[in-house]
Order: sequence, then C-alpha cells, then structure tokens
Amino acid sequence: MSSEDYLECTFFIPIRRDGNLSDGEQHETDAWEWLDEELFIRFEGGTRSPGYFEGFYRDPDTAGRVDDQSRQFIVALSETRRDELRELLRAACVVFQQKCIYLSIAGHVEFVEQREPDTD
Repeated sequence: MSSEDYLECTFFIPIRRDGNLSDGEQHETDAWEWLDEELFIRFEGGTRSPGYFEGFYRDPDTAGRVDDQSRQFIVALSETRRDELRELLRAACVVFQQKCIYLSIAGHVEFVEQREPDTD
C-alpha cells in the first residue's frame, strides 16, 4: 500500500431504474457486475454495504416524492482521482438509468448527472 492520503468516497445506486426516466424495474445482474468490474479495474477494489438503504427525495422533473432503496458503495482513492470516480458515475447513470447519483467525497455531497451529449 502507498503512503498517499486517501479520501473515503461513498455513493448510492438505487436498486430500480428511474420510474420517470425508464420503467422502474429492478436492475439486471449484468449492471451490478459491470459496476463491480469497473470499480476493480479503475480503483482496485471497493466495499458494498450489506442490505439496502431506504431513502426519499423530490423528483426535480415531477416535483413528486420518490421513495427508493439503494445499495451503498465505498471506495478509497487519492484526491487526484476524484474526477475519475465522477466519470464512472456518469457512465453508471446510463447503465442504471438514473438522472443522478448521490456521491459523498470525505463528507462533501454532490449529485453526479449524466453529461448531455455534445451537439457539435
């Protein structure tokens, strides 16, 4: 292990596709396997908490309440690799059909959204 300082990064992936963006069904096994593989390839590991976390939020498009269950993932990485995690989570928005993904980096929270395609 390196003596470099690491940041604890936590993110949540809902167990169902977004009901307004998609069909609201549970993710297929291959989506979860994709995420596990990407975490291993990019960051050499991670932690998936057992069980589900229950949460709720106001949908920014419908203004309605959304209740969901999510899996929590924890990754330790150097400060210089934060953007790499954000890029992974942008891709995860597509794979898991989410508008955004909750990310906490050393206690600082942000919502990572899929990037709009370039129109050039």
